[in-house]
Amino acid sequence: MAEFQRFAERASELAEAQEEVESKDPELSDIAMMSSPLVQVTLPHSNPGDVDIWSRENGNLSLYIRPGLQKAEDGDYETLGLPYGTYPRLIMAWICTQVTKHGRRRLDLGQSLQSFMRDLGVTPSGGEHGTTGRFQDQMRRLFSAQVGMIWSKPGREKRRSAAVADEMDLWWDPKDPEQRTLWDSSVRLSQQFFESIKKRPVPADRRILREIKDSALAIDLYFWTTYKAAVITEPVALSWQQVHDQLGADYENVSGFAREARKHLQEISVIWTDLTYQTPRGRLKLYPSRPSVPVDN
Repeated sequence: MAEFQRFAERASELAEAQEEVESKDPELSDIAMMSSPLVQVTLPHSNPGDVDIWSRENGNLSLYIRPGLQKAEDGDYETLGLPYGTYPRLIMAWICTQVTKHGRRRLDLGQSLQSFMRDLGVTPSGGEHGTTGRFQDQMRRLFSAQVGMIWSKPGREKRRSAAVADEMDLWWDPKDPEQRTLWDSSVRLSQQFFESIKKRPVPADRRILREIKDSALAIDLYFWTTYKAAVITEPVALSWQQVHDQLGADYENVSGFAREARKHLQEISVIWTDLTYQTPRGRLKLYPSRPSVPVDN
């Protein structure tokens, strides 16, 4: 009974979101952006643990991430850990959106952690299992990381590596997320990273992102299908193994990944009704679809 009630509540939420999205095209404030390479090869879904480097591949494109450092209690340095899960994805979408709209490397995060989190659709909460501490931890991990891309094919190779940020000022207290500080928190993106995310960003609808923000896989699938819908001119069929390798390498097995992916695709398609796809046995087949954000925006 409890499971049925949760399903009914979720269906009602999606129906309301569908009505909002279909009632009008997204305004400028409703549009979010994501770097196209990070749509094709995505960040970790779950904690990779204490590793020196993490990587994922998609055909000729490889992504790798190195964690930043922090000062340990003994005065030495230790790895800060790698960014993973939903928060870095939401933060990265915010970064790409700000860069696309304003074209600046230095981004103001505001005087309140609470207001920044709410702007990203995250509800602040305190305590040991609250959102504020985990959010700020993931933000520090992301801003301190180094991201590298390698494009390779026979006879040619191209590499790009950059720290996400070369300067970060965080004045927030996660124990008091409503506290306003004397100075605004800010981050300055490295020049190399700034240049890389300006190229061919993928637009998406923030109203849809708000509904799927609790799942890293759902966020990845939404940006990925949005990207695919804009570039394909005929149906494309991929095995679940191929989709898994691009978006879900953290899953223990492909069948479990496929089951979750089908569930999230169904949720996304309830809101983005123009998304056309099929899931024949062992495959995902995408058809050319009207993008969730009209091209002329």
